[in-house]
Amino acid sequence: MKIKCCAGVLFAVFLLAGTANGQDGNNVSYHLSNLPQRVRLNPAYQPEYGVWVGLPALSGISVNYFNSSFSVKDVIRKKNDGTDSLVLDFEGMYQKLRKHNLIGLTNENSLLTVGVRLKNNWYLTVDATQKNELLFGIDKGFFTFLKNGNAPYIGENFSLGGIGLTARAYEEFAVGLSKKVNDKWTFGARAKFLLGVANAQLTKSKIDIDGSVQGGTGQTLRLHSKQEIRLTAPVTLNYTLQNGYLDWDDIDTDTDDFSTSMILNTDNPGFALDLGAEYQFNERLKLYASLTDLGFIRWGGDGYRFSQDATFNWQGADASNSGNKNDEDYTPLEDAFEDLVDTLKNRFRLKEESGAYTTMLRSKMYLGTSYDLHKLFSVGGLVEMTLMNKKFYPSLTASANARLLRNVSASVAYTVMPGNYVNLGVGITAKLGPVQLYATTDNALGANYTATKSTSARFGVNLLFGHKDKKKKNVNEEEILETIVVPVKKQEVVPDTVPEPETIKAIEEFFEPTTRETDMLLPNEQEETVIGAGEVLRPYHVILGSFQNRQGATRLRERLVRMGFSDSVIMQNEQGMHRVSAIAYHTREEAWEKVFEIRDKYSQFYDAWALKIN
Repeated sequence: MKIKCCAGVLFAVFLLAGTANGQDGNNVSYHLSNLPQRVRLNPAYQPEYGVWVGLPALSGISVNYFNSSFSVKDVIRKKNDGTDSLVLDFEGMYQKLRKHNLIGLTNENSLLTVGVRLKNNWYLTVDATQKNELLFGIDKGFFTFLKNGNAPYIGENFSLGGIGLTARAYEEFAVGLSKKVNDKWTFGARAKFLLGVANAQLTKSKIDIDGSVQGGTGQTLRLHSKQEIRLTAPVTLNYTLQNGYLDWDDIDTDTDDFSTSMILNTDNPGFALDLGAEYQFNERLKLYASLTDLGFIRWGGDGYRFSQDATFNWQGADASNSGNKNDEDYTPLEDAFEDLVDTLKNRFRLKEESGAYTTMLRSKMYLGTSYDLHKLFSVGGLVEMTLMNKKFYPSLTASANARLLRNVSASVAYTVMPGNYVNLGVGITAKLGPVQLYATTDNALGANYTATKSTSARFGVNLLFGHKDKKKKNVNEEEILETIVVPVKKQEVVPDTVPEPETIKAIEEFFEPTTRETDMLLPNEQEETVIGAGEVLRPYHVILGSFQNRQGATRLRERLVRMGFSDSVIMQNEQGMHRVSAIAYHTREEAWEKVFEIRDKYSQFYDAWALKIN
């Protein structure tokens, strides 16, 4: 009996597939503090620095690999003979396959990025990025047929499923704007103009098999194959048509010389949109949501399109006489596969098509949250949904994030995705002067390439200027004390509850000195004799509230302790006023630095001040 062999088909598929496109490795970056590139994941994010510059080929390079089913060690293993010889383990790979399988590879190269903080809480970004994607999908039915042959399906109809292949390269030019509307909401959007460079697709793929032909003997199969191939690239195909179909034996390719006109080819335009929002639920909890790559590319340049929709009989390849060289009927295996290839050429005939076509980008949705455990530490959660081949592929991430210093931050994350449940990610940013270095990976275990199903790496260099606190911290301290203005009522009226800002406008005016007659200058540093401060080891206190009665002071101190100010104390001066101190320092410089930090981070304490006790 003949052995029905479709290995030639699968071999051709893997030649086409190579590598492909999957998850993007952004899970760690989403919560990494002080990483300006977060605007590409959520356009509502506003970088901490007034000016952000990313230089060509330096500010961002990323590579991401994803396999939903198997790892290298599932396909290649050592022989059980005590040697280091390697063998292909088809059975091991087959056991790891899912119904629908994806293999992917993506690459991004930042060409130029500029970000600028504008007035009235606006932030503007302009950037250009070069992107490459490869995505290969195949159903398990192909491998089942290869493994079992057609014998189990004699007399039955069954489907091998489909094959999906997308290889794409394009340029992205984006302009983004974000606006902090109030102390709760921040919104942002990025409009992206796209220029397609190259695209290759195998789409609308499906192969069905009828095993009931010729009385169900299994000697012949009837196949129905439907395919569509699209190619738009700097490649010239020279071919001829026979009876309207492509002649496989008369195909030649010429690769066009690479030039700038290929990158700026406006024959393949596209458009995409990113949307994002951030919501400060309370002092510690923050919520995030964003949609990215909502868009398309219209491939209208010179390209090639071929289609197939045909039903035909196929006997396959006869490899039954290829095992024993001493057999008088021995046929070399390569001859059997050559016969198979000839059959495929005659049966898988492609018809020429024409016209432009449109491809959609891989849209992504992010839903995240972060919770401040301490001013230096937070935890985060993230749900990512990626749309590929009309199917959503989710990933779930939990992260721990630390702001070790203003210029150093780090994150550790654990991610779960389909078929891949062990992904330990790490990320770090470090800044020396205006130069910031960063690096992230969503799977540090991917260094063991034989066992990983996914790995990613992002790294780059940013130039950052003008931190939002820099001006306040660099001005001479005496000048600060003599020029900062606050409303009279904030100094003379003692509330029973924690003061809240009346409007966002009032906060902005607080940070920008004015000369209104209703305002008065904050006096030089106050000194008081107080009780309740204990031994005066740290005489400079950061005061967040003053009360005539102790009940209001107690409520504020309890609130501060919950916010992480565990050293908060209540002190009473000689006039009977209860001062609520968040923290104390040895020097006035440390105290005033903390004052400005609290004013910036907590809008309700915008009138914090420093007190020296005797």
